[in-house]
Amino acid sequence: METTSSISFLALMLLTLNLLITVTSASSDQDALLAFKNAITLDPSHVLSNNWSTNAPICSWAGVSCGLKHRRVTALNLSGFGLQGTLAPHLGNLTFLRSLDVSLNNFTGSIPSQVLNVSALREIDLRYNQMSGELPSDVCSNTPKLKKLNLFGNRFYGKFPKSIYKCTELVELWLCDNQFNGNIPTEIGNLSMLGFLAAFKNNLQGDIPSSIFNISSLEHLYLHNNRLSGNIPIFKCLTSRLQDLYLHSNNLTGGIPEEIGHLTSLNELILNNNRLTGHIPRQIGNLTRLTLLRLHDNKLSGELPGELGNLKNMEYIHQSWD
Repeated sequence: METTSSISFLALMLLTLNLLITVTSASSDQDALLAFKNAITLDPSHVLSNNWSTNAPICSWAGVSCGLKHRRVTALNLSGFGLQGTLAPHLGNLTFLRSLDVSLNNFTGSIPSQVLNVSALREIDLRYNQMSGELPSDVCSNTPKLKKLNLFGNRFYGKFPKSIYKCTELVELWLCDNQFNGNIPTEIGNLSMLGFLAAFKNNLQGDIPSSIFNISSLEHLYLHNNRLSGNIPIFKCLTSRLQDLYLHSNNLTGGIPEEIGHLTSLNELILNNNRLTGHIPRQIGNLTRLTLLRLHDNKLSGELPGELGNLKNMEYIHQSWD
């Protein structure tokens, strides 16, 4: 009987300890969310002022999702409410946070380093705000399971971080319409699960690393409206899933590589407004799924290859050359 009583007492103590940890952790999540709320200077939709009350559990707050087991915050979605303010570093205390979406608001300031220390994060969506600053050089060191990073339409600047390759599970990377500069790091070719890369409308320069075309999962590549130079990389590895290739409005030189004919899944090939020379390779005729082809405003010469007649799905072709 004494042994049974001891076991029952121990079980009760463990249950009490677990409850205490859960309550304490939930309180920590509440403190983090209230700190986020306090950093908001304008809430035109009153989404926080009317819904985020300490009289109600945080899991019922607007935009907040919690896990079923521990009732910890797993997602924060406040997209499109016109919120103004900065991202409170206290968000880094939401240790179970998997998704952060504050897109389509008017946030300013930089991404707090504390947020990029939440190892549970899978998605960060900050598109269409007014945020700025440089991305930390170790941006992916503490978020190895990140699958989506969307910074579209902000004012971020600085170098394209080499450590991006540490986000080994990254599927979508949106850096477009910012002020990033410097070269695209060759390390990006290590993102073996990447399907979507958009870095257009920046100040990126230098060569396009051929390692990008080693990513067999890549389906959409948008690098237009930068200052990229050098030749279009030769497609040594067949990125057979690539559907959209946008390289226009750069300073690319040399010819269109014949290996482009390997990209048989291409729907759209946009190369206009560069300094490309030579003739149009007949291998483009292999791209039978192509619906859009733009080659104008280059220095291409020669006759149109007869193989273009194979492009039965073509809806639009725009070309001009010397």
